[in-house]
Amino acid sequence: MVPETFETFFLATSGAGGVLIGLLFVAISIHPQRTFDPMSVAGLPQQRLAEATLLTLINGFVVSSVALIPGINLGWIALPMGAGGAFTAALVSQRVAQLHRHGARRYASWGHRLRAVLLGLVSTLLYTIQGVLAIQLLWEPKDASPVRWLALIVMSLYVVGIVRAWTLLGDPQKGWSGWLNPLQDLERSGTDIPKEGFTR
Repeated sequence: MVPETFETFFLATSGAGGVLIGLLFVAISIHPQRTFDPMSVAGLPQQRLAEATLLTLINGFVVSSVALIPGINLGWIALPMGAGGAFTAALVSQRVAQLHRHGARRYASWGHRLRAVLLGLVSTLLYTIQGVLAIQLLWEPKDASPVRWLALIVMSLYVVGIVRAWTLLGDPQKGWSGWLNPLQDLERSGTDIPKEGFTR
């Protein structure tokens, strides 16, 4: 159902998605205790971010792969994955915001929390747009415009996934990646972290 002009693009993004998923596993396997150890300060949020990153990359991989299957309306897979991705991204953002309510008043400034959840909010928006585009594809299967925009969404989500994977790999504290790092400040405020926010 996807126009032939997009086949090369989705072939490339499907392959890229497979490679990125493999690299994510390699990055986590270098130091799995940091991501999956519930006793560490950042263990639970690290695991949630790893799961969100994996889902982001899987979304692009699956959507791109299904786009290559002849006779299948891409909207049928893009819609549930967009809805599920938006829900997951919003949930992770909410729980990350909880982790940054620390200090004497257990409250971080809105600017601080916005920085911490920025990628999550961007992901939620992108997934929501993907869902809307999927509905358009189901309504007008031969319309190329939603496919074009969906291709841009896949690319954008890959960028978000790569940035998150970079955060999981090294936990940056400086520069632009440190600014976007939602786990920043958790170490020095570990005693104030409401761990139940990531265990529910």
